[in-house]
Amino acid sequence: MFTILLDHKLLTGLISFFLLSSIICQIICGVIYHNMIAESDNMSATENKFLKQCKQKYANYYKLNGKMVNTDVFVDRFLQKVCFAKIHLTHLIHISGQLMMLSILVTGISIFQSLARGYTLFQIIPYYLVSILGLYLYFSISGIVDAQEKRRILKTNLTDYLENHFAPRLETERENAMEEGIKKREKYAKEFLEDELKEKEQTGNLVQVQPVMYQYQDELENLLEEFFV
Repeated sequence: MFTILLDHKLLTGLISFFLLSSIICQIICGVIYHNMIAESDNMSATENKFLKQCKQKYANYYKLNGKMVNTDVFVDRFLQKVCFAKIHLTHLIHISGQLMMLSILVTGISIFQSLARGYTLFQIIPYYLVSILGLYLYFSISGIVDAQEKRRILKTNLTDYLENHFAPRLETERENAMEEGIKKREKYAKEFLEDELKEKEQTGNLVQVQPVMYQYQDELENLLEEFFV
C-alpha cells in the first residue's frame, strides 16, 4: 500500500521536507525561549548573548535618558528583535505554519495527480495518513513547545528583573557618580583657590581671589549639572 510513496519520490520528499522544516522551526523557537527563561533566573551572571544584549541596551537607555520610563515596552521591542539565523523568532513561528500548509498543499497535489493516473482510493490512502499524521505532529509539538506562553513568561521575568533589580542598581551607580563628581568639583575648587592665593601672595595682590574662584566654581557646577542630568 505504501509503495505509492516510493513511486512518487519527488512529491514524497517535498512533503517530508516541508513537514520536518515546520516542526524544526517550532522546536528552535521553543529551545531558544526555554534557554532564555532558564538564564533569566540568574540575570546578573548570565552568559546568554540575548540577555546580555538586553541588559546592555537597557543600561545605555537608562544612562541616556536618566531613567527608563516604560520597561514593559522596552522588553516587548527587545523580544521582537530576538533572531535565529537573522530571522526573528516571531517570524519563524509564522514560517513554521506556512511550511505546514505547503506540506498539506503538496499532499493534495499528489492525491489529485494519483487519481488522474488511475490509482484507486485504497492506493492513495498513504497520502491521507501522511497528511493526518503531519498535522497531528505539528499541533502536538506546537502545544508542547507553546512558544507564545514561553515568550510571555520570559517577558515577565525580564520586566521584573529590569524594574526591581537592575534599575535600582543603575540609579545607585548614577548617584555615586554624581557624588564623586561633586567631590572632584570641590577638590578642584579648593586647589584652584590655593593656587590663586599662592600666586597673589607672590605678587602681593590678594584682591579678587575669592570672587574669581566662585566664578570658575559656578562654571564647573553648570557643566556637571549638564553632564549628569
